[in-house]
Amino acid sequence: MVQSVRNSGIEKRRTPRRRVALSARYQSANLSLEGAVIDLSPDGLFFMSEFLDDLGESAKIWVQLPNRGAPIELRGEVRWINDNPNSGGMGVRLFDVSIEDRAVLSSLPDLLRDLPPSPLLGNA
Repeated sequence: MVQSVRNSGIEKRRTPRRRVALSARYQSANLSLEGAVIDLSPDGLFFMSEFLDDLGESAKIWVQLPNRGAPIELRGEVRWINDNPNSGGMGVRLFDVSIEDRAVLSSLPDLLRDLPPSPLLGNA
């Protein structure tokens, strides 16, 4: 059975997430998935997928950032799950993010500014 955690309306994030639409790969002991990251910060991300992992599961996520040859490799833990059809996925808290990768993730608004809007985000 999939457990869902609904947003209580209280923001608990240390850094604000940026809406993005980036190709990504997720891998844990249970799953290996291709999907998309639709919001991202140096501390966490939302991996959109119809397949969901268990709460508390550790995973690696490779995110393809614009203008970079190789994807950025991140590690994290599934903290919450959205099991709604067409918008499901997993909220992942990141850990052990290097100073260099934190700087790259913090600069995402500048990296994404000149890109066309993504259909993943609708009219956002």
